Amino acid sequence: MSFVNETKSTPIQNDTGANVRADINSNMAAIYSLNASSSEPSAANSVARMIWADEANDELKIRNSNNTSFITIGSLDETNLGLATKASPTFTGNVGVPAGTVSSLSIRRSDDTNTGIFFSAADTLDIATGGTRRAHFDSNGITIRDRKALRLRDTSNSNFVAIQAPSNVSSDITLTLPNSDGDNGDVLQSDGSGNLSFAALPQAVPTGSVHLMATTTVPSGYVKCNGAAISRTTYSDLFAIIGTTHGEGDGSSTFNVPDLRGEFVRGWDDSRGVDSGRSFGSSQTDQNKSHNHTATSTVTDPGHFHTTENFVVRSNYQEPRNLGVGTDGNANTTGNTNSKTTGITVSTTIANDGATDARPRNIAMMYVIKT
Repeated sequence: MSFVNETKSTPIQNDTGANVRADINSNMAAIYSLNASSSEPSAANSVARMIWADEANDELKIRNSNNTSFITIGSLDETNLGLATKASPTFTGNVGVPAGTVSSLSIRRSDDTNTGIFFSAADTLDIATGGTRRAHFDSNGITIRDRKALRLRDTSNSNFVAIQAPSNVSSDITLTLPNSDGDNGDVLQSDGSGNLSFAALPQAVPTGSVHLMATTTVPSGYVKCNGAAISRTTYSDLFAIIGTTHGEGDGSSTFNVPDLRGEFVRGWDDSRGVDSGRSFGSSQTDQNKSHNHTATSTVTDPGHFHTTENFVVRSNYQEPRNLGVGTDGNANTTGNTNSKTTGITVSTTIANDGATDARPRNIAMMYVIKT
């Protein structure tokens, strides 16, 4: 039989009866006290799986199977050594673990040294995965590190909504949620200090506004301005704005949107007097403003002469009137007629020109209206 005792060597050596009895008593006392001492038994007096009551730390320890060091079993000051009983999965006392670090975790799986829990400081708790600290808990709240997302799973755990920090922020930002729910369609807005509140969403594009599109595709939330009759129920917001201004539809369940195909849109006069007498939404046919055309024709007629040659004046012939010739009646006398303005009529015609309507240069695009 071998017993461990710091004062006597083991196994017990052959000796006189009194000495053997003393050695036995000494070793039995060591067994009774679980080898209690304030210092660790020496290697020479230690054997594998021996029990040692560490009085300095009030801990019960056992020598490892390689007989190289002691392993702590539990606390001598705690019920059940501070361990949960085998019959119950619930701890009956506090569990003390070392603070640990990200590389030497306080609590972890036996087969995973990189994932677990440690305590970086008093009143804190840190969670590490893959050898990296991911989350930190303290009196200020929960800190998720390294821009990892907070994922909120749906009831089927098939999809999630994630909240994630931006890549970089210039300073800490705290967003405080409102203490009550808003109205349908409200959005969260900040007061500039991180305090959030619900407010109605300003309508960026008012219902009933008309826009030109440089494409033939109608965007979501719009319909073509093609005069179509559309449902008063489906497009109730638009119907509430424009009503039957552009047509009553079937008179009960539909109404018409404006028909702007091929049209130029003109601003409503609204009592200005430039386009008097127009009601809102009314149309006009094409027309030119009343005007005059001035035509000038110039015809120059300087007058002309008639020449009479080789006429004979007889002796008894009197002087011709208005010929400007002599009175001696000699033959071969030439004379000129006086000039005289002739009567000429000039007619000027201005030809028609143009197409079927009056228009400036233009580009064809599509009008749509916000519903």
